[in-house]
Amino acid sequence: MQKKWLWAMLLLLPLGIGGLVYANVHTNTDTQSNEAGYVCPLTGEELPCPKCCPLKSEK
Repeated sequence: MQKKWLWAMLLLLPLGIGGLVYANVHTNTDTQSNEAGYVCPLTGEELPCPKCCPLKSEK
């Protein structure tokens, strides 16, 4: 029974650490996008807001 718990913890620990790293990366990306503006994936230009990108504009 203890071996099952040990293996479960060994498998869950990297997943938990990976989740924390993933969340931290997205938090840092959000703060950087507010300071530096928005980079349009279509043109690569730095724009003041996401709605300014031709890809996001409504037709």
